[in-house]
Amino acid sequence: MIIHRPQTAAEAVQIRYANPDTTAYLAGGTDDLRLGGAAEGKELIDINALGFDTIEEKDGKLYIGARVTLQQLVDSELVPAFLKEAAKFCASFAKRNSATVGGNLALRRDDSYLAAALCAADAKLIALTVKGEKEEKVYDYLKGACKCLLQYVVIDKDRQGWVKRFGNTSSSHAALIAAVSGDTYALSVKGSA
Repeated sequence: MIIHRPQTAAEAVQIRYANPDTTAYLAGGTDDLRLGGAAEGKELIDINALGFDTIEEKDGKLYIGARVTLQQLVDSELVPAFLKEAAKFCASFAKRNSATVGGNLALRRDDSYLAAALCAADAKLIALTVKGEKEEKVYDYLKGACKCLLQYVVIDKDRQGWVKRFGNTSSSHAALIAAVSGDTYALSVKGSA
């Protein structure tokens, strides 16, 4: 296995865009490093030294770094309760302590812990592409394929909402995750795109 250790976010993106079929970003690695995971047979681009691991409030918005772990979401006093609840859907403390916000979204899994809550909250992503920084709604990001490097998830600081998980057990994959925030409803349905 080859692991690239870029010095800058721009360098990480260049490596990924130059080899889109053979590379994957590595932060927490909870899905990438498992047998049959997303990184099997790929070169990994280690982004752990690049930052994006903080939760900050600026101008009424909450900036959640893509490398923030699900457990950091749960522990943060800044994060809205319904988003903490979504992070707790990952029942394993060990996995929550390594799984990242960016990884949970970048995998585009239909049972993502966070996707429904972030879509309902009208959250946006700040990402780096070879053409520079871009901002787009989480919902739009999840619909397509992208080689960009996720940097931050941005939501309104005082966003309120509700999220519920439906599954056979707390450790099995969810069959359905439903979320509501404001007038927006979002679902993550196992087996759907």
